[in-house]
Amino acid sequence: MFDDALKDMVTSISGGQAAVVMGFDGIPVSMFASDEEQDIETIGMEFSVLLREVKKASEMLESGQMEEVTVRTEKMSTILRVINKEYFVAMVIVPGGNLGKTRYALRVLAPKLNVELS
Repeated sequence: MFDDALKDMVTSISGGQAAVVMGFDGIPVSMFASDEEQDIETIGMEFSVLLREVKKASEMLESGQMEEVTVRTEKMSTILRVINKEYFVAMVIVPGGNLGKTRYALRVLAPKLNVELS
C-alpha cells in the first residue's frame, strides 16, 4: 500500500520528485523517487534529526503536537507530515511545484498510513 500511495502522490502533483515514509529513527519504511538522482532516503534521514529537535522544542514550549514542517531551499521544498509518534511522511517538490496540493495530499494521506502502521 505504501509504495503505490507514494508513487501516486508524487506523480500526480506538479513538481513532485520523491516521497518517503520513515521512522523518527531515520529508518525508511517505503519510498518512491521519480528521478534516480533524488536520494529521498538520505533526505528523510537528515530531516528526521530536524523533526526530533522541532518535536522537543514544541514539547518544551507546550505548544501542542507537531503536525507539519516545511523546508524550502534554492533547489527543493521538503514537506514533512507527522503520521504518529513513531513515523512521518515527507515529499520533495521542485521550486515552483504545487506546494499547497502537496500539503493537502500529505494531510489526507497521513491518517491512512497511520491505520496501516498500527
